[in-house]
Amino acid sequence: MPSYNLYAHAFQNVCIFLQTQQKMSLAQWIEAIALVLLSSYFIIITFSFFKFRLVRKQEELDSLISSLNLKEKSFSLKNSMDKEFARQDYILPVIFVTVLSMIGLFLMLMGWSLYDLTDQGLAKSMLWSGSDFWADPVYGKEKKSLAIVGWALMGGFLSGGQYIYRRFSTIDLTPGNFFSIGIRMLLAPVVSLMLAYVLGYDDPESESSVILVIAFLTGIFPDKGFKLLMDKTSDIFPGRRKEEVENLPLEAIEGISYFHKLRLNEVGIDNVQNLAQFNFLLLIVKTPFPVRVLLDWVSQAKLLIEFHYDIMKLQRIGIRSALDFLDAIEENEQRIQQISGLTGIEELTLEINYKNIKSDKSVWLLNHFKVNLEQVSFD
Repeated sequence: MPSYNLYAHAFQNVCIFLQTQQKMSLAQWIEAIALVLLSSYFIIITFSFFKFRLVRKQEELDSLISSLNLKEKSFSLKNSMDKEFARQDYILPVIFVTVLSMIGLFLMLMGWSLYDLTDQGLAKSMLWSGSDFWADPVYGKEKKSLAIVGWALMGGFLSGGQYIYRRFSTIDLTPGNFFSIGIRMLLAPVVSLMLAYVLGYDDPESESSVILVIAFLTGIFPDKGFKLLMDKTSDIFPGRRKEEVENLPLEAIEGISYFHKLRLNEVGIDNVQNLAQFNFLLLIVKTPFPVRVLLDWVSQAKLLIEFHYDIMKLQRIGIRSALDFLDAIEENEQRIQQISGLTGIEELTLEINYKNIKSDKSVWLLNHFKVNLEQVSFD
């Protein structure tokens, strides 16, 4: 049967389904209610974020500025806060991810309505029936592909829901978070289908449900699914693993984990150089990390930019950040010679990098935070 007839048949079944809701079983009613409640998750959590959580973040920032005597920065910081969390910016991304969630949940909970509305036990739920869902001589291939898409979207929904709740808890929920989830939810079904073709799981006569597990995990970890797909097609794209121009990765900073790296990527920080040059006050606004942690990371990044290959030599003598380097030299001008003797770094290199760091105006701000931070209470 041509695909046009398939879609026409699906549309006809939906119309019949909408006209006969009074005949739905208890299980079907529960599925319909669950569909509505779960798909509204992102709307509810966004409302709660503006109603309760964002107020607390504003109070913390006001306390920070007041305690550090940076009142001249308060207006600029408040404007940045208003722009970062402008309510109108959330409308499209929340609608975008909600619609995708509704599609995925509809396929999982009520996908049977697209094919069969009979009461003879032929209407099989995609969520509960596994490979039985595509046991159909006419629509078997389409049902299996639809099941793969549904499970991939379900994985993306659950992963995205957890991700958004974490951002909600840390008062760090931005419009970009929703777009990020939406893109992952769009990528996962496509990658899952391609994996099914490459791995040979697209045969509707196969009773194996392994591809559904792969699709679900791809929804949670789309990057890993994409990597698997590229690995399976490495003969088609030879040489694709050749390294790009070397950049210092964020993992080179002590204390930055894989998950911290993902969060910093969201604000446009992809490597050490980006972190070193990023506006520190905006970094406080745009990320949920404690100020002391950010201060340490940025100070480390500035030292890494200057010394790069010699950083290990400095760390061995207890200098692990730009502020440590400044403190060590400013206490005693003879320290340059001593550091050179201990590390083997040329004195001229130390002098040039010392002047570079000292003349960096952003380092003054970091030092100001370091000196006054102990007086700040975040309780």
